Amino acid sequence: MRELPTIDTPAGMLAVGRRGGRPVVEWIVAGAGAPPTDGGPADPELHALHAAIAAYFRDRDSRAFDAIPTGDGTPFARRVWNACRRIPFGETRTYGFLAAELGMAPAAARAVGQALRRNPLPLVVPCHRVVPVDGIGGYAGDTGGALAEVKRRLLEFERNAVAIATIG
Repeated sequence: MRELPTIDTPAGMLAVGRRGGRPVVEWIVAGAGAPPTDGGPADPELHALHAAIAAYFRDRDSRAFDAIPTGDGTPFARRVWNACRRIPFGETRTYGFLAAELGMAPAAARAVGQALRRNPLPLVVPCHRVVPVDGIGGYAGDTGGALAEVKRRLLEFERNAVAIATIG
């Protein structure tokens, strides 16, 4: 097995790999399970994903992900993920807002959250930018642990980057 590419970011350590032949990005945190086990640095698709993540943190800009396709999922999940990708860097939207953007009733906010929970490519699909009306909510199903802290750090990273760009 080849060494998997990992990325040390301001929000924590990321693993880039494949599960079931599909590209995935996973945060390496206590209690989050094992990182992806197949793929490696010689894989061109994973190399492009790794490079885009590095550019996102280096350049403080999510346009590096524009060429990366949304992960595999149900048609509904892909609709949610594509809507999520339209949220600008440094901004947030509520689950209800995303449901309404998809032409659904506000009660569909929970279904939107479940689709985002299954997002195989965090950052590419910036699900950290989707929050409840009262706080920042959870991340990847974690409402108060290490992954929720990753979400907080990502939101802070983007807010700080926007503030620096505004001042500069």
